[in-house]
Amino acid sequence: MPVCVSASVHASFKKLAFFSATAGALILAGCTSPSGGSANLAPLTSDFGQPAQTSKAPVNMSKVRNYKLFIAPIIGAPLEVVTPLSLRFDTIVKTQSITLATNMETDADYILKGYFSNLTENNQTTVLYVWDVMDKQGNRVHRLQGQEKVSGKNGWSAVSATVMSKIADDTMADYFRWVSANAQ
Repeated sequence: MPVCVSASVHASFKKLAFFSATAGALILAGCTSPSGGSANLAPLTSDFGQPAQTSKAPVNMSKVRNYKLFIAPIIGAPLEVVTPLSLRFDTIVKTQSITLATNMETDADYILKGYFSNLTENNQTTVLYVWDVMDKQGNRVHRLQGQEKVSGKNGWSAVSATVMSKIADDTMADYFRWVSANAQ
């Protein structure tokens, strides 16, 4: 039976609300090249050395439902920004009948660990996000990443609930596609 995200994930987000955007920026700093531009991260390979499949192929949700997921607390974004994301995750996993592990459970097949940061430039704020998909042993097996641009130069205060909901939708769609194509 699925576990409610708002009870498990949302509570975890509250506990880690003290992490600032600076922490996320420091983590994401490793995603830049020495010349200061964004690096082109190579796709991770599977345990068998083959490139991870992330095509836009149809998703086999019955396969995805076979895998228990834990969504770790997000690093880098304030609670008021993360809350709409958490609520949207809750809706998605309930709608799709995805089984979630709680903080106390150790039997999740996959862990989604998210890192957020924002950049402000030219009256625009860009939300950068990276999700590491980790296996039971804590090994990163895939990386999901993206960005959303919004008008405004006020950092996190420029980021609306709608933007965070879209990030949740995109993240879960990418996760579902990856599991459908790659999980064994």
